[in-house]
Amino acid sequence: MKKPLFKSQLLLLLLLLSSLTLFGKTNVDESKLKQLVDNAVSKSLVALTNSTDEIKDTLKYPNQGTKTFQWQLRTSKDWTSGFYPGCLWYAYELSNDAKFKIWAKQWTSGIEAMKHNHKTHDLGFRFKCAFGNGLRLAPNDPQTTRYKEILLTAAATADSRFVPVIGQYPSDWDESAKTVQNSVGGLVDVMMNLELLLWASENGGDPAIRERCITHSKNVFRDFVRPDGGTYHIVRYDKDNGKVLNKGQLQGDVDESTWSRGHAWMVYGFTLMYRHTKDEQFLNNAMRLADYFIAHLPADKVANWDFQSKLDHRDASASAIVCSALLEMHKYVKDPKKKQFYLNEAKSILTSLCQPPYFTEGKGTNCLLYHSTQYFHKTDNTDVPCIFADYYFLESIIRYKNLAKK
Repeated sequence: MKKPLFKSQLLLLLLLLSSLTLFGKTNVDESKLKQLVDNAVSKSLVALTNSTDEIKDTLKYPNQGTKTFQWQLRTSKDWTSGFYPGCLWYAYELSNDAKFKIWAKQWTSGIEAMKHNHKTHDLGFRFKCAFGNGLRLAPNDPQTTRYKEILLTAAATADSRFVPVIGQYPSDWDESAKTVQNSVGGLVDVMMNLELLLWASENGGDPAIRERCITHSKNVFRDFVRPDGGTYHIVRYDKDNGKVLNKGQLQGDVDESTWSRGHAWMVYGFTLMYRHTKDEQFLNNAMRLADYFIAHLPADKVANWDFQSKLDHRDASASAIVCSALLEMHKYVKDPKKKQFYLNEAKSILTSLCQPPYFTEGKGTNCLLYHSTQYFHKTDNTDVPCIFADYYFLESIIRYKNLAKK
């Protein structure tokens, strides 16, 4: 993989490319992208079919791939457990093949036991990706009729974590070496889990959940976003008075850098906040965060794991998350030039993700995307497949294909 240009050169190049795209002078090859997407769908469906034989146990869930591109498996206690059944539900949506629905229901059911787990901030990932997609795609199936009740129970559990003194749903983890006594931490990741909560507030759950999500989001944007549009991963508050104690990174490079996947969670999270509230403030937040992400992308549109790191390790998952977010967000943008700009960027990202070196094409693996980074400083899971990359890759494909239906 080519090493990045010096920062000054890269900035000039990005500004030039962005301005050209913004004013419509850079066009995506639609015919090529359609062919790439169709190829990605057909080969992804084969890989997901084969993955059920690889995993076998419906109580085990892919987390990340090994260096030889085989899935490492976890239980439903892992924060990533909802993504694999979510991928199977998306495979059913893309193919209308009943076998994917059968498999999706099997792997979804094993997550139900987590609906009362109030110790995690990541119930949204588990339940909205699995049960949420199941309810959406098979609302009348005899086995999915309980999904709404399960989702509402999980949402109530997640909502019970709200901490009024900081006005947020807090994190459930921190690095012990950086933990501050008598503190409570918030994470950018939690923005993604608001989707389950907002859905619940609109579908029979406590209507007041909506206001707590709004409060959470406003406080997160206030405290986590820097003046230049970059983001912190964690903010720690005093448990007694809510005062900010410090800000920094857990999975990013250094405290003042921006971890690209965390930033991607923010782009997506504020987009879904606008979807549910139609508050222009949240759309403006999403656009500002998206502009920062786009401006820091290399030429192939696949983000480095940290935007300020000198270590060149890509994170395909970060770009897949933002690609999906942009394919939704552009629909809400009123300015025609900005609308087209975001759509072009999403298509450019998807073009890269649908072909090597990022798309595996099912060659020797049941993983869909290479080159993701999960937690660079703590593990060796760098430059490997990740199940959440596959999930948002499939979601991006579905959202792209849905553009042609309107």
